[in-house]
This record gives sequence, structure tokens and C-alpha cells, in this order.
Amino acid sequence: MQFGRFSLADTLGALLAHSYKSASIRIRKGQLLTADLIEQLKTDGVTHLTVAKLEADDLHEDVSALEIANALAGSNTRLGTAATGRVNIHALVDGLCDFHVDDIHAINAVHESITIATLAPSTLVAAGQILATIKIIPYSAHVNHVRTARKAIRHSLCVHQMQPSTACLIQTELPALKTRVLDKTRHVTEHRLTARQATLVDEIRTEHTCDAIKSALTRALKMKPDWVLIFGASAISDRGDVIPKAITELGGHIEHFGMPMDPGNLLLLAEIDGTIVIGMPGCGRSRQHNGLDKVLDRMACRAPVTRQWITTLGVGGLLKEIVDRPRPRVMPTEQTSIAALLLGAGTSSRFGEQNKLLSLWQGEALINHVVRAIAQSGVSKAVAITGHQSSLITASIKTVHESNDFKYVHNEAYSTGMASSLVKGVSALIDADAIVVCLGDMPRINSKVIDALIAAFRQHPDKAIYIPTYFGQRGNPVLIARRLFDSMLLLKGDTGARVLAKQFPDSVMEISTDCAGILQDIDTREELSAFTNEHDCTGTNNGKQRPSDTP
Repeated sequence: MQFGRFSLADTLGALLAHSYKSASIRIRKGQLLTADLIEQLKTDGVTHLTVAKLEADDLHEDVSALEIANALAGSNTRLGTAATGRVNIHALVDGLCDFHVDDIHAINAVHESITIATLAPSTLVAAGQILATIKIIPYSAHVNHVRTARKAIRHSLCVHQMQPSTACLIQTELPALKTRVLDKTRHVTEHRLTARQATLVDEIRTEHTCDAIKSALTRALKMKPDWVLIFGASAISDRGDVIPKAITELGGHIEHFGMPMDPGNLLLLAEIDGTIVIGMPGCGRSRQHNGLDKVLDRMACRAPVTRQWITTLGVGGLLKEIVDRPRPRVMPTEQTSIAALLLGAGTSSRFGEQNKLLSLWQGEALINHVVRAIAQSGVSKAVAITGHQSSLITASIKTVHESNDFKYVHNEAYSTGMASSLVKGVSALIDADAIVVCLGDMPRINSKVIDALIAAFRQHPDKAIYIPTYFGQRGNPVLIARRLFDSMLLLKGDTGARVLAKQFPDSVMEISTDCAGILQDIDTREELSAFTNEHDCTGTNNGKQRPSDTP
């Protein structure tokens, strides 16, 4: 192809490189220049044009894109109209987009003039959705490059249509496993199946032994389900464990154990007499997306699930941490980084003209009492979020705790509500393993409460939200584990971190304390005036009765 600026008389049959517009004529770029168009341009005073001249071994961009698209498109797909060197491949049905990644890489490696972009492999799609787009970058592609691209396609891009399926659920039991966990697992599993046009035909609960599982499998197989899903009370740890052993003793075949996706590592793929059997990973008890969903998507669309396919899932297989997974990726230790996030940006509009955080209680600014509690606790670092009267708040804090461990972040959007301060704080402490969110208007909080939250986090890492209580009432501060940082970054408006407790109730742990101060914040001058004669906090609950004057 020749590309450049030519005299108008030498552009017949060329493609216009750049759109031309005048009062009398408009020609879009890429349009074939005919004798009639050239005459109009001549009348318009044009003497030269930038054009692309195709040579004998060049294929027009639309023809090139269409040839490659035709070679790639498979079952349940259709091609869009070729235009401007682009052809889209669409889904004809709801289902799962399937292709070989190596083929796509090979096409894109042929020549810079030829490109193809696709959805991620094994993506669920709706009818009409674009699956891939073939785009020729210049106005033509060399015929040999197009031929090579076509030869690189060894497998077609297709859509496997989702089809109704049936499944049987087996859950094994151990004394430590609560019935409510089994009930929740069934509910979550039914939700997953329904989303994939699958029906749960039966649930069997049995002992966590090889013989008991064999009996349950035998009963399940008699119903001739498409799939049998087995949740072990204890995760499968080896091919010789009770679940795979029961499968093989019944004549089944273990296709693959383990999956390079996390969460989802401990998935077992097996088959008995044509029925797919899945040893479910622990993350399957959670509603959140994990590696199990990837497998179920293919099963629901009758796409092959093989060892070879499973081993391709590692790149992109590190998924978001699941809040309620039994064991998080990172277990807390004594070296775990716990940070304090002090919220001090608010306007204290209900208090009057004076900033309530700077009002005195027991001879000291309210916020300074909280700063002292943080400084005396086991947190490794702290960030104070300032906003309204930022310089005054910062100066006040520094009279109590001036250290490199205490940082200051200004929130310009403080007037929009607490969520903006939380987002600022989490962003500044994103490397911490957990954050203790402290409110600047709760002066009776002490270090013992914060340390009790930290101890609970280290002793019970299966939770993600740690809330102190006083005689059954939840209060502040709240410790949030790293697994919820992404959710905190999505908060908006005047929303606090404790809204997460409603979103993830199974991830909450309550820590009983004797500190009435966890319930007491100051919003008005009247509350500050009444905020006297309170008993001091004494730490964790040791059986003392609740003071009669405690709200």
C-alpha cells in the first residue's frame, strides 16, 4: 500500500485518508475516490490529497477483517457488518464464550496491521453481546498476512448455550460444624444453581467418613443427576482423603485435584458413570464470586471441564479475598500491622459555632482524649483525617502526641459526610492488615478497648469486623480487617464503617467490655454539659454490674 500526499489527478481509485468537508462537498475518510468525486474536489479548488493506494497484494480493510472473522466465528455466533476495517462477532444465544487464547495471541502476532480483541475466556454472555472485534489498523492488509492469520486459527470461537441441569448436594458433618453453617451452604448452593438454570433435586447430610460418603454417593447417583456436589466438613487435603477415596472406591475417576485460582484452590473434579462429581472448596460456602463459579459456568453450558482447562486458570486466578472464607490468605501474627484511623474532619454542626472536638472535657480537648488512647494502645501507626478547621485540629493533636507514627491526611470533601473520610483513611493505610476506626468525639475510649479488639483479631482471624459491646450494646471503635478494605473504599455519603456489619453479618465478632464510653459520643453542648460524673473504663468485662447512670 502506498500512503501519502498525491496530486488530485493521481488519486483515482485511492482511499481518502482524512475526511474532507466544505460548503459544497463532504467525503468521509476511507471512501473510494471515483472520477465523479475527483471532479467535485477539483471544482472545489483541491489540488492535492492524502490518500492510501492499494496495490495488487493488498486486501481492503473490510475484506481483510471479514476473512479473519469468518475463519474464527463458530457455533452460536454471527458476524456484524464490516465497516471501517472492523467486524464484530456477536453471540446468537445466552451461554458461555469459549475459544483458545493461543489462537488469539497467534493472530495478533502476525502483523501490526491485524488486531483482535475478545472477552475473557469462559465468560457468560447474553444473546447479541459482542464476543470479539477484528480491526484492521491501516486501510488494507497484505494478502499474505491475512492468509497467515487465518491459518493461525486452529479452534473456532463459539458460544456454548446454557442448558437446564440437575444436581444433588452432599454435606458431611463433624461435631464442630454448626447446623446453621450447613443450612447456609444449602441456601448459597441453591442460589448458585438457580443462576445457572440448575435445580437441586436432593440434599444428603452424612458423617465425614469414607463409608458414609460412599453410601450418600450411591443414593445420589440413583437419582441420575447431572452433577453431584460434595461439601466436606473438613477440606480435602489429598487424593487419599475421604471424599476422593469414596469416589474411587465406587469406580469413579479423579480428573484433577486442585485449581490455580484463589479462592477455590481445593476443588476436586471427578466423574462416576458419566456424572460429574465436584469436591467443593470451602469458598463455595460464600456467595461471593470465586473459582468454583468458573467451573460451574462451564458445566452449566455443557462446555468441557478438563484437567487441561483447569491448569490454564492461573493467570488472573488471584481473585478478591472473600470476607467470610474460613481461613484468610494472611493470618495475623504479633508482627501484623494494626493501624488506627482517627476521624476528625466533621463540621460538628449540631454543637454550634465552636468545633466540638476542640471543646474541653476534664481540662483537655475531646479529640485529645482519643489520641491518648490510641498512643497508649498496641497499634503500630495512626492516621488522623482532618477537614473542618484542619490546622486547629492538627495543632491540638500534636500537643498530646507528636510522633512520626502519627500522620495527618486532609479531606477536602469532608462536608459530604463520614464516608469520604473513611475512604481517605483506608487509602492512606492500604498496606495495614487491619484498621481500628476511632471517632474523635468519644473521649472515654481507652487503650484497653483498642487492645481488646486487636487481641480478638489475632485470635479469631476467620472474622473481619470486630465490634466492642457494653451490656450487649454495640459501640465504637470498630476494627476492620484488610479483607474489607475494598468495600470500605466504596462507601459514600454520611455512611460509617459499621454499615459493613449489616452487609457481612457472618463476619462480625462482638467483644464484651466494661467500657461504657464505647456508647458515648458528644454531639451537642447539652450532651457535653451532662457528660460528667461517669465511672472510668476498666477494660474487658469482668462481671461488674452496669452503672445505673450509664445510657
